[in-house]
Amino acid sequence: MKAVVLLGGNQMACPAITRIQQHGFHVVAVDGSAEAPARHIADRFVQQNFSDVAATSAALAGIEFDGIIPLNDFAVRAASTIASERGLPGWNEFAEFCFTSKVAMKRCWVESGLPTPRCVFSTVAQLVAGQFPQWESWPAVVKPAFSGGGSRGVFVAHGWDEVQGRLSEVANTYLDGDVVIEEFVKGTEHTLEVLVCRGSPTLLSISDKENYPGNDTVVQKLHFPGPIGHSYRATLERLVFAACAAMRLTDGTTHFEVLIRNGEPVLLEVGGRPGGGLNFHPICEISTGYDYPGLLAATLTGGVPDFTRQPAEHLVWHYFPRGEGVLRAINGFSAIKGQPDVVDAEMYEQVGKARLDLRNDLARPGYVLVRSKSAAEARDRAERLVDSVQFVTADKEGDKP
Repeated sequence: MKAVVLLGGNQMACPAITRIQQHGFHVVAVDGSAEAPARHIADRFVQQNFSDVAATSAALAGIEFDGIIPLNDFAVRAASTIASERGLPGWNEFAEFCFTSKVAMKRCWVESGLPTPRCVFSTVAQLVAGQFPQWESWPAVVKPAFSGGGSRGVFVAHGWDEVQGRLSEVANTYLDGDVVIEEFVKGTEHTLEVLVCRGSPTLLSISDKENYPGNDTVVQKLHFPGPIGHSYRATLERLVFAACAAMRLTDGTTHFEVLIRNGEPVLLEVGGRPGGGLNFHPICEISTGYDYPGLLAATLTGGVPDFTRQPAEHLVWHYFPRGEGVLRAINGFSAIKGQPDVVDAEMYEQVGKARLDLRNDLARPGYVLVRSKSAAEARDRAERLVDSVQFVTADKEGDKP
């Protein structure tokens, strides 16, 4: 029996772990939390913060395995390094650097002549000190070169004063101190899952994204497969395959974010791991018919991935709306989870606590994931379910709702 290590063990990793086990793999889950849900379903659990690459390598030293899968941005460097140490398939050093530094990523794409928003680079220290690069295009998107994903630290600014003010609030999310300032581009946004096996890329999935109203960085709705994105499939495929070649990708999977402006796609960024949350499983399999965990496990253990597709359905992943005040009650949510067309539903808001503020993807209220035979039916059903949940709030502690 082949063994595969998964770096990441939160609740959303559990469906993928179970799916990989169904293929006959022995799964070793690694997570920094002793309470990680994966410890209860994986065949073996190792408590280790995989942001510490050397410590993770040491923690796995006595364990034999055939492949290693990073499930989030913090895990990419460790997975790449350990795969290299053991002679296993994985990302090379150049690819890993592109995935863990948006400065390196953007430079790679610009030098390769690939379409991506104009940008300049700086550091937190320089910007706070008032040492600004030459840049006159406002509004602009300001983002950390590495933050661990989830839109941490990303904001839109309209001038240098705003850059300095906002940066002082989120500087702790700029983990390597580097800053990317890029042109703010309006268009439709999409995510793409691209598996790379022995240097050959395969496009698995395209979604359409919709941000929260009035918010340029936090997603509220994702449609799988994305009707808009799929109308540009051939163009998107050529673009992301060219990006894979530029980054010298060999074995692994990628989560691309792209934008289509006036019919032309541009590259925004890419992660060297599956899409976050339930993208890895079950979203990809339900919406495309591709067994994503099985494909990636085969690729990273030196096997031959089976691209046979099963019948697919449409999915909408819809997050609940933002609110203000202190949450006093949540009505109607419990009735959602038992619905036959609901794949999953979670609530992150807590009664007695202030409503979450959408500062990044990790500060959203919760979601419902709905399946249907058509895109329109899935969208309408998700809307109705979200509207059926009532959030009862008070303005502040002690107020009556």
